[in-house]
Amino acid sequence: MAITDKIYIKNHRQLVSQVETSFPKGAFKGATLDILYQGEGLSKLDDATRDRVLDFAEDFLDCDCESNPHCGCAERKFVRYLLELREQGLGPDAMVDVMSDDYMLYAYPGDVRSFLDDSIRTLEAVESLAEVDGLADTAEQARQRRDGLVR
Repeated sequence: MAITDKIYIKNHRQLVSQVETSFPKGAFKGATLDILYQGEGLSKLDDATRDRVLDFAEDFLDCDCESNPHCGCAERKFVRYLLELREQGLGPDAMVDVMSDDYMLYAYPGDVRSFLDDSIRTLEAVESLAEVDGLADTAEQARQRRDGLVR
């Protein structure tokens, strides 16, 4: 299961009440993206919530894909966001706090920890395969990225 399947809307009940429509807690679920980020749902939110929802839309939903927001770009951008937070030296608990402050999203720190561990293992595999294939530059890039996550 992808980490984006484990990212949830903070204050979900309050938002459901504001938009007067039920939608899933998962931030990247299709219905959530449709209701919160398109059409009337956004106009029904209070100012503080709307600002955070707009920040999320601007940072993750801005792509030119025909099937936006269901194209997968938002999920890829969010994964990059999480990896960048880790590269800045934040641990899983702090990463959850930042995503909560920035976008009114939350995740369980254990899920973030598992995601980071999987990312490190994937980069180790990329490094090994690149070395076998004689791609020294690719191996070095993978090593540097992995070292940025290991802290």
